[in-house]
Amino acid sequence: MKLRYFSVLGGKLLGGAISFGVLLYIILSIVGYQHFKSVFEKQYNRTTMEFAYIAASYIDGDLIDDYVNSQFKDQAWHETYAKLNEVVNVADLQALMVSVPDTSRYNLQEYIYHCVNARLADKIRIYNLGEPEMLTNLDKKTLVNMKKLMLLGRAFTEYTYTNENGDVSKKMLFGSVSGHVTTAIPIRDSYNNVVAMLSVEKSMDEVLALQKDYQRTIFFVGLIISLVFIILYGLSLWYSVIRPVNVITQETEYFAQHNALSGIIKKIRNHDEMGLLAKSIEAMSEDINNYITKLTSVTAEKERISTELNVATKIQADMLPKTYPAYPERTDFDLSASMDPAKEVGGDLYDYMLLDDDHLMMVVGDVSGKGVPAALFMVVAKTLLDSHSVQRLSPAEIFSATNDQLCKGNESGLFVTCWLGILTFSTGELRFVNAGHPYPVLYHKGEFSFVKTKPNFVLGGMEGLPYTEHTITMEKGDRLLVYTDGVTEATDAKEELFGEDRLLAAMPGTENLTAPETLVSVRKSIDTFVGEAEQFDDITLLNFIWK
Repeated sequence: MKLRYFSVLGGKLLGGAISFGVLLYIILSIVGYQHFKSVFEKQYNRTTMEFAYIAASYIDGDLIDDYVNSQFKDQAWHETYAKLNEVVNVADLQALMVSVPDTSRYNLQEYIYHCVNARLADKIRIYNLGEPEMLTNLDKKTLVNMKKLMLLGRAFTEYTYTNENGDVSKKMLFGSVSGHVTTAIPIRDSYNNVVAMLSVEKSMDEVLALQKDYQRTIFFVGLIISLVFIILYGLSLWYSVIRPVNVITQETEYFAQHNALSGIIKKIRNHDEMGLLAKSIEAMSEDINNYITKLTSVTAEKERISTELNVATKIQADMLPKTYPAYPERTDFDLSASMDPAKEVGGDLYDYMLLDDDHLMMVVGDVSGKGVPAALFMVVAKTLLDSHSVQRLSPAEIFSATNDQLCKGNESGLFVTCWLGILTFSTGELRFVNAGHPYPVLYHKGEFSFVKTKPNFVLGGMEGLPYTEHTITMEKGDRLLVYTDGVTEATDAKEELFGEDRLLAAMPGTENLTAPETLVSVRKSIDTFVGEAEQFDDITLLNFIWK
């Protein structure tokens, strides 16, 4: 199989690498710009601050008020002015000013000294002693800085830039065509009072000239670094991730179609997780093929077992009487029963037979456990009960004989709860035995109630046990419902049992129904209570009506 070189995942990873390279370039540019600006501003802060304090050393703060009040230039003023001019020219400052701001609004300042660089003397207006200047377009930050300087003596430095359109900004650097830095410090008198403000301005044109070279350098360096990163990272991704993933993807697609590997996965020789994944896929393919072989065998066996279970289900169903009416020639009673197994085959049993014209035997039982073992035990128990019933034994004798035979060879420890009764029509006498089975429901004289008697031990539990026989008298119009514990122990989604109370509450309204209709009504009540919950036990019902 030929290896595909195009990969959607590869495209995404390479796209991510390119995006990361572009992001790296942007980050380098921003970091470089911030570093450049930081170094440049620190240098200018230090330089202009040094020149400002040098100039301030030539000024006598005690004379400031005299100059403001008299506006007279004495010998000391001229000597100081000359020294300040020398500082301006030597330090190549644009200007140096000593002024007294209006401390009420700070929108006006009166000059004491105003020195301008000789090369700019014809371009910048020079203010004389006592000449005021109206300050316009002061931003809030500058105004605050001036107040802090005059009131608290705090020096400050500001940067002013101009773009190609002549717009002024204090934040611009790249894209600026000119700019200057202004540093202001306080002038104090001998009492340490701030009496004036000294400001120096220095051009940043030389730095801005270097800006373009820096921009070109950072652009090309960043571009080269980003391209090298993208190429190296892309190659690394291709050989370590994209190519192995592409091979693994193709190999799994091939395996899904042919149930075999093509062999291209052996091209992956990585000594990392990709190599481990490739080896795991090879091992997995062998395991899957082995599993498919076993699954085919198990499926065939399961189908055989399912077929046999279906046959067993039909055989079990055929063993239980299901013809209705049970005895068409008898119109004096109505009789019907049903059994719904929880699995393919069940462990519940029921039966009824006319022993003669005057006696009817009815039995309902429930084998412990479920599935095939319970079903086989149920067949044995039903056969024994039927065999002993036709011998005209009493209910107690039938149970004793059946119990002894079930106990023999019962290595699996299964047992049966069972209720068996024989009704004599001529007298209405119902003789019955209860071997650990739920109480039947009797409808007598317009009321439903349980036939509660002390139950005996289960069948098949212990050999040689006696069984107690009980008797009640039934009348025409009476009804009897016998059932297994799958009814009262039916559970809903909340793990709540259906219980005897709900069963008894479901009976009113059935007194005028036929035997099959009664079974349907009771089962409907159970299903409504259980809802979507799964049936976990066999449900068996037998209903007798004496018309």
